[in-house]
Amino acid sequence: MLGSTTCLADQNKQALTLESIFTGSDFENNLPQHIQWHSSGRLFTFTRKNPESGLLDIHEHEVSGGKTRLIIRGDTLRHQGEPVGMSSYRWAAKRQYILLAGPVNLTWDGRHEAPHYIYEPATAQLWPLADNNPGLRHVQLSPDGEHAGYVLENNLYITALKDRTTRAVTTDGDSNIFNGIFDYGSRMFSRGPAWSWSPDGKKIAFWRLDVTGVKVFYMVDELGKYNTVRPLKYPNTGERLALTRIGVFDLGSGRTSWMDTGDDPDGYIPRINWTNSSDTLAIQRQTRDHDNLYLLLADAVTGKSRVIVKDTDPAWVEVTNDLLLFRNQERFVWTSEKSGYRHAYLYDYEGNETRLTDGDWEISALIGLDERAGWLYFHAKKDSFIDRHVYRVRLDGSKLERLTETPGWHEWQLSPDRQLVIETRSDANTPHSMSLRRASGDLIRVLDPGKVEAMGKYAMPRTEFIKVATGDGIVIDGYMIKPPDFDPGKKYPVIGHGYGNAGSQVVVNRWVTSPWQPDTKQDIWHRYMAEQGYIIFAVDNRTTAGRGKAAKNLTYGHYGKYAVLDYLEGVNYLESLPYIDVERLGFWGWSGGGYLAAALMTKGAHRFKTAVSVAPVIDLNRYQAYGVERWMDSFENNPQGYYEVNLMNFADRLQGNLLLIHGTGDENVKYGFTLQLADALIASNKQFDMMIYPNQRHDLDDVRLHLFTRMTDYFLGKL
Repeated sequence: MLGSTTCLADQNKQALTLESIFTGSDFENNLPQHIQWHSSGRLFTFTRKNPESGLLDIHEHEVSGGKTRLIIRGDTLRHQGEPVGMSSYRWAAKRQYILLAGPVNLTWDGRHEAPHYIYEPATAQLWPLADNNPGLRHVQLSPDGEHAGYVLENNLYITALKDRTTRAVTTDGDSNIFNGIFDYGSRMFSRGPAWSWSPDGKKIAFWRLDVTGVKVFYMVDELGKYNTVRPLKYPNTGERLALTRIGVFDLGSGRTSWMDTGDDPDGYIPRINWTNSSDTLAIQRQTRDHDNLYLLLADAVTGKSRVIVKDTDPAWVEVTNDLLLFRNQERFVWTSEKSGYRHAYLYDYEGNETRLTDGDWEISALIGLDERAGWLYFHAKKDSFIDRHVYRVRLDGSKLERLTETPGWHEWQLSPDRQLVIETRSDANTPHSMSLRRASGDLIRVLDPGKVEAMGKYAMPRTEFIKVATGDGIVIDGYMIKPPDFDPGKKYPVIGHGYGNAGSQVVVNRWVTSPWQPDTKQDIWHRYMAEQGYIIFAVDNRTTAGRGKAAKNLTYGHYGKYAVLDYLEGVNYLESLPYIDVERLGFWGWSGGGYLAAALMTKGAHRFKTAVSVAPVIDLNRYQAYGVERWMDSFENNPQGYYEVNLMNFADRLQGNLLLIHGTGDENVKYGFTLQLADALIASNKQFDMMIYPNQRHDLDDVRLHLFTRMTDYFLGKL
């Protein structure tokens, strides 16, 4: 085993406290992180925090013998005598270099940046990229291990590692030109790098995004002696988007070729991928109405392109990472929902298609290809909506196999030779564990049982899954967490939770249930509130993940309709239970769930007594274009739909207790949404409560103890 902790005896278990959840380390799961396979598949490396230094160390695990050894101590990685504070690492292909990232800074507009270093294990030499500039973004090693590339101040640079010389790939980057990095509007379809190395390391493909015509949304920092205005290029629905170009820079010639992506200046380029050749680029192009998604092949030298596959949908086509290109053949696997469910299709470069999977179930995500043995591996919801299992199918569409048996949430990382896999698994009542398996699913050994000290220290109420039948015959999934001393002869108040966006899930058999943020502490807080005497309840509506595209398309034109209606069906279910106090129903949600909370207290009034709405979306006509127009179409085409969704128009229906919570530094769901709803509530003479966090962003990371203390007190006092 790679590590373990000791649990306390059951008789010593304690009640949860807010401090133990949000300020302590009892719930930390110190599983191996940053796992990287050796190209041979014979070993892998990983990081783990050193309890003495508090820094990450790099360890190596041999597959054959199962031995683990420490190979690099984090406190030995120093620049000018000081530890670099490694936050992540990446080996060069021949392992002659390691790219190290220092401490990560999150900027006010949600960008991750850090100093980066090159370490040579053979000589133990370490030196910084870009003169130790802490503002480097999206740093990547070339596949041949000869160069490192990075983005600095919206320009793309490359450094030759042998002679440590640096040159600029672009020079026109500024507040309006983004090279190798996405602007805010484009970042909605990817927060990763907006550039990539060719397979041979001789070229770089990158996005160039011109936001000159995009309107500015001004954010204000009020904490200084004088306030500070922060301009953010933010394309609302119906407004101008960034103008996109895809360039390919040739390291040998120093020239950039521009790809022909069509003549639609108002569309998106959500993905680009290198094929098995450094001369050919795969480009995905999506129309602004989201109805059409095209896959193009482009000549990386001339820029000429051709469409080989087109995907369409009457509502929207989802953009995914499900494009796997063969290394040794001119073929690829791509997924589509055109059959009604997301399935895998095999294509050649002429667009000829072979369907690999079918049926009334959907693929969640592709994992990888084994070209030699002829297998496609993927996660899917074939046998359960709430579990995530691993499957494989032959590349001729035969012999579909399920490889994971234990209920729960399985994540696989295949070895380079596709013979082995590192599996991370959890369920709703069991933290993540890690094991080494063969690609057939057979267990080789447990790498880390994932024991968390708190599981033995605290008396943790358990999650129970339920089924709820709606009035029109749809069966939706839900869960309950009951108080530890639950007595079916008593009456209990309920705190509901939900999110509700199409394709999302809250009801999952996974240790972390948040659909948009991997936050264990939020789930533990639910158990804490169960200990205070509440039943925690959640349901996923009929448009959520696993139910097919027709189900998701019920959202189209009227965001949140079934999120509200099916949650009210959940209330009907609660009212049928003898141990529910139907006069004391509460709800809380965040972001899309914050919208749902406010909607239930207005459109769903009379059913809930108290709700907490954190960072709610309120008026979709004032929200970012990419995330809204796919579900709602444009305002011009669907004014009635936008009116029905806008909760300001229903503020006069508020009944019960409503607490609005928002961070003023939220660049995603604008703080102005909460102010606008507050203004509408005031105009309707409706009383409500509000908690504002200065300069905090959407996830309110820095104020979690205060936030959940406020929420706890609100429910204890109002419910």
